[in-house]
Amino acid sequence: MQLKRAFLIFSVLVLLAGGLYATSTRQPATAQAQNLLVNPGFDMPYNDGVANGWAAWYEDSGDKCNTKPPDWDFVCRPGWGEEMDYNSLGLTQGAPSQHVGAQYITWHAGVYQTVSVPAGSRVRFTVMGYSRAANEQPPAPSYTDWAPRMQVGIDPEGRGQWYTGVVWSGENNIRDSWQALAVEVTAGASGKVTVFVSSQFRLVVPVAHMDSWWDNARLEVVTPAVPPTATPQPPAPTSAVPPTPRFTPTPRPDGAVVHIVQSGDTLFGIALQYNVALDELRRLNAGTLGQNDLLQIGQEIVISGAPITLPTPTPKPTEAAPTVAPGETPAAPTQAAPAGDMAGLCVSAYYDRNGDGFQQPESEGLLPSAVIALVGTAGPAGTYTTDGISEPYCFQNLQPGNYVLRQTPPAGYQAVGPGEWGVMLSGGQVSALQLGYARAAEATSEAQPTPVTETPTEEAAGGLNKTLNTIVRISGIIVLLLLISVAALFFLSRRAR
Repeated sequence: MQLKRAFLIFSVLVLLAGGLYATSTRQPATAQAQNLLVNPGFDMPYNDGVANGWAAWYEDSGDKCNTKPPDWDFVCRPGWGEEMDYNSLGLTQGAPSQHVGAQYITWHAGVYQTVSVPAGSRVRFTVMGYSRAANEQPPAPSYTDWAPRMQVGIDPEGRGQWYTGVVWSGENNIRDSWQALAVEVTAGASGKVTVFVSSQFRLVVPVAHMDSWWDNARLEVVTPAVPPTATPQPPAPTSAVPPTPRFTPTPRPDGAVVHIVQSGDTLFGIALQYNVALDELRRLNAGTLGQNDLLQIGQEIVISGAPITLPTPTPKPTEAAPTVAPGETPAAPTQAAPAGDMAGLCVSAYYDRNGDGFQQPESEGLLPSAVIALVGTAGPAGTYTTDGISEPYCFQNLQPGNYVLRQTPPAGYQAVGPGEWGVMLSGGQVSALQLGYARAAEATSEAQPTPVTETPTEEAAGGLNKTLNTIVRISGIIVLLLLISVAALFFLSRRAR
C-alpha cells in the first residue's frame, strides 16, 4: 500500500510538471503597434451625428450657399450621422460607421481627432472610406461623373484646423466600395497630431444622394523618435577653406521650391528631410521621376510652391494667310487654348504583392501589358498599354473636368479595387494615379489579410484560437501522462498480489 501511495504522489507531481512545461512552451502572440485613436471604429454613442471621440469640420462658401451660382464652384455645410445599415447594403465595416452627406448641395467636410504622440516619431493614419452619388437609393450604382475626392490627412503639430499645416493623401475617387486610404508624417515638436478624413463634392451639379462613410480608423507609430545624442565638438580647422554647405532650397521664378539631387539622395529621404508626404512629392514631380522613384544627380525635385504645369506644346509653323477675294471678309483665326488651362493625368501599373492598394517601390515593381483607357465627357481621351519600364505615362493636354479611367489587367492578373476610376482634373495641373494588380490565383485562393481592415473582433478571434490550441496541447499531454500512470499502477498491483 505504501508503494501504491508513493507512486500516486509521484504521478501527481509528474502531471503538474508536465502542465507547467507545456504552458511555458507557448509561443508568445505577435506584438502589434498600438492604435492611438479614441473610438477608431466610430462606435456609439454619437453626439449631433458625430461619433464619440471625433469632431466635425466643414468648409462654408457663405452667401453662395444661398444664391447657388450655376458653376457650382462652392461648398456648404452637410450633415453627419451614424450609419447602422439596416438594409445590409454594405455601408458599414462594423456597427456603425460615420456618415457625412447632403442632398442637392455641394459640400466639403469630414471629421477629425487630435492625439498625443511622441515628438519626432513617424506616424501612419489609415481608414476605410466609401462614397456614393446618385439620384436613386442604393443599391443603385453611383453616377460615374460625380467624384467624391476622398482624402485623409495629418497635421504634424496637432492644431486641429483642416485648412492649415495638413499633409493630405492623394485623392481617391472610388465609389460604391470600401477603399483603404493612408498617409504618413513625422510628428512635430508639439507632441500631438490631428488626423482628418475629407470628402469634397464640388464643381458638379448636385444630386439627391451625395454621401461618404468612414470606418476602421487606425493611428500608429511606425518609427519611434530618435533620442538626441550629445553633439561632438568639431575638430580644429586644418584649412582656411570652409566646408561646402549642403544645398539650401530656394524658390524658382515660378514660385516653386526645389531640391537639387545630390549623391546618395532618395525620394523617401527627401520627403523626410522636408517633412513632405512621399505621395505629394510624386504628384508634384509626376513625369520626371524614373522607375521606382529613381533620381539623377543634379535633378530638380519640386518640394512645394507652384503646381505642376504641363509643358507648352511646340507651336506649329505659321501658315501663310489665305488669299481673300476682293469684297470678301477674311475668316477669324481659331484660337488654341493656352497650355496653362489644360490638365494632365500620369498613370502607372504595378504588381501589388500584398494586395493593400499601395505601392512599395522596394518590392512591388511596374507591370507591362495593362491597357488603360481614359474617357471624358466629350468622349475617349486616349488609350495606353504599359511596358513596365517607362511609366508613369502622362495623358496630356486634357480639358479640365471629370473623367473615367478604365483598365484591362495583364493576363493572369486582376485589379486591386474596381475596374473604373473617377478622376476630376483641374486646369494647369497634373494628377497621378498608380494602379495595383494582384495575381488572379493569389487574389482568389491566397488572399492576404490587410492590416488596414483588421478589426478588434479579428484580433480577439486570433487570440481565442491561440488559447484553444494551447488548451488542446496541454490536455493531450495530461491525458498521455494519466494513461502511463494507470498502466504503471495496474502493473504494480498485479505484482503485489
